[in-house]
Amino acid sequence: MKFSTFTRTALAGVAALMICGSAAADTWRVATEGTFPPFEFYNSQTGEVQGFEVDLVKAMAQKMGKDLKLETLGFDAIIPGILSGTIDTGAAGFSITPERGKRVLFSLPFYKSGLTILVPKENKAGIADFKDLEGKRISVQIGTTSQTFAKKIPGAKVTTFASAGEAVLNMIAGNADAVLNDKPVTDYMLVQSKSIAEQTTHLKPIATADLFAMVFAKNNSELKAEADKALKALKADGTFNKLHEK
Repeated sequence: MKFSTFTRTALAGVAALMICGSAAADTWRVATEGTFPPFEFYNSQTGEVQGFEVDLVKAMAQKMGKDLKLETLGFDAIIPGILSGTIDTGAAGFSITPERGKRVLFSLPFYKSGLTILVPKENKAGIADFKDLEGKRISVQIGTTSQTFAKKIPGAKVTTFASAGEAVLNMIAGNADAVLNDKPVTDYMLVQSKSIAEQTTHLKPIATADLFAMVFAKNNSELKAEADKALKALKADGTFNKLHEK
């Protein structure tokens, strides 16, 4: 049977669309934010983003059989990017909250964290617990649960920054009485920076028990299910624990 030129051209177009569609389906577009160590942070030598959650996403992509396209955005720009469809998933230490749950889907939780207080070494404001934060100057990273929590503290003057590190430096400069942040992030920061550790005190009280998860668009439940399956597999074969220890 002979095909007309039009028929051959049409079939070629359909094939091209199928190939493009398959390629798009096999690409996992994930956005992270490089100022949240040890989950996400920039390698000072290579400039590449790395960390526990970054390693986890890479391992999940392999389990899912997808090509990972990882990009960095400001933390408060990630969910809008998911809602607009420019990215598929946010992986940046997102806490599971009812407010976020109205806009996005959450993966299975992969980490349990909590908010703690960092104060200057001299602690002139006399802060020992969360009740002491009333009326105080507090630095936080924008768009985080730390900001949400701080805004509910009576009389507190809350200043936001693009990263937790900037919030800490603002406090050390004398412009805040305390920093609210996720405990593992603050712990890692103090281990990595002797200077910050010497100038601050990390208080023991923990305010919340946040569960961290990755976020997806409400209409992307199929991809979420794939990611959950991959996460379960990584926990089952021991890869998750190895990455966490790293």
